[in-house]
Amino acid sequence: MTHRHAFEAVDRSLRDLMDNDDEPFGGKVFVLSGDFRQILPVVVGGTPTQTIDACLKSSTLWPKLQQLHLRENMRVISAQNESTATELAEFSEFLLQVGEGRHDINPALEPDGIKIPKNMLIENPMEELSDEEEDKDIRRGANSRGLTRMVDEMYAYINNPEITND
Repeated sequence: MTHRHAFEAVDRSLRDLMDNDDEPFGGKVFVLSGDFRQILPVVVGGTPTQTIDACLKSSTLWPKLQQLHLRENMRVISAQNESTATELAEFSEFLLQVGEGRHDINPALEPDGIKIPKNMLIENPMEELSDEEEDKDIRRGANSRGLTRMVDEMYAYINNPEITND
């Protein structure tokens, strides 16, 4: 999520441009979306207090915004069939439970490790990638060790601030 100062700067700019100091964003409709339980702004080297302070909810704009809540899961509604809709609804509920701290933890893994239901695990990722005839050549050439290595390299790159782009 973006730092609240960015939203406040856009607000000031639109108020100036529209010559309307009375309404947020100069009276223009400004649509924001996201789940504030899951995304906080990144404050490099910041404390938890600084991160919370950077959130839009800490801005003077927040009380002036109209909040609308999504009441129905649009993915479930637009599912192709009943089976897919059920699967999506179960996954959505699982994500909500994890986000709200209601899901079982698995202390055997780590202090706050979660238990992932068996039906949400992919037993054979190579087979699950695609069952299309045209993808068989790709699957034949891929192997799980190569995919694991690629993911490990990506995370090492993301998590290592010492790495620079050439």
